[in-house]
Amino acid sequence: MTSDPRPRPAIPHAIPTLLALVLAIGACSGPATPSASTGPTASVAPSAAPSATTIDSPEAAAAAVLATDPRFAGLKRQDPNLIGGCCFYTVIPTATGYDLTIEIGWGDCPAGCIDRHHWFYSVATDGTVQLLSEDGPAVPAGVPGGGGDGTTGGVVGIRGVATAGPVCPVVRPNDPNCADRPVVGATIHIIDATGTEVAQLETDAKGAFVVTLPAGRYRVQADPVEGLMGDAQPADVTVGTALALVQLSFDTGIR
Repeated sequence: MTSDPRPRPAIPHAIPTLLALVLAIGACSGPATPSASTGPTASVAPSAAPSATTIDSPEAAAAAVLATDPRFAGLKRQDPNLIGGCCFYTVIPTATGYDLTIEIGWGDCPAGCIDRHHWFYSVATDGTVQLLSEDGPAVPAGVPGGGGDGTTGGVVGIRGVATAGPVCPVVRPNDPNCADRPVVGATIHIIDATGTEVAQLETDAKGAFVVTLPAGRYRVQADPVEGLMGDAQPADVTVGTALALVQLSFDTGIR
């Protein structure tokens, strides 16, 4: 077989160089930009879910504070028409949330309480609770909200204390030596709205008593105690979803 005598066209030397340059440019250019339709548009911005601890009412602010200390279990908002209340809270709205004051009193409270202790809290709308300050004498053991084991464990009923005063001939405010003393062994009767006695118990070494009861209206009264003058004034109380607080005050006759 004879070879083709015709000359073949020569490949220009510039073509391989040009091809390499094109490939290099393609490798450096990166992937193509995706279409705007593959991502969310600005008009579909998700809304933030509200926090579980958001405080949006005086009741929510009070619940946040009362949950910080088991001594506050069962406290109710102050009733301006009730004279001689011993234990309650007040709530005031502020620019950043609420200010809440807790008051626990003892010592002849039906007549206005001889001693009182206060706690001052701020509650932010995000649920932050801060104790700003507190004042007043130390709360004696056994006073509602101030002593004993201080726990409720979800119990519904009545927790109370029987005290006797005055202890000093001349009352000296903020003097712990003149604080009302607990009445030990006093017989307490719990009577329901129908007039039926549903429980009878005795106060302990701290003058305290506690009883579990279904929700409803009750009267708490004590038998006369030897060595003390007269009877303690009965207390009418409503049991709801926690322990209602009661104080029974006896008169020592000291003047």
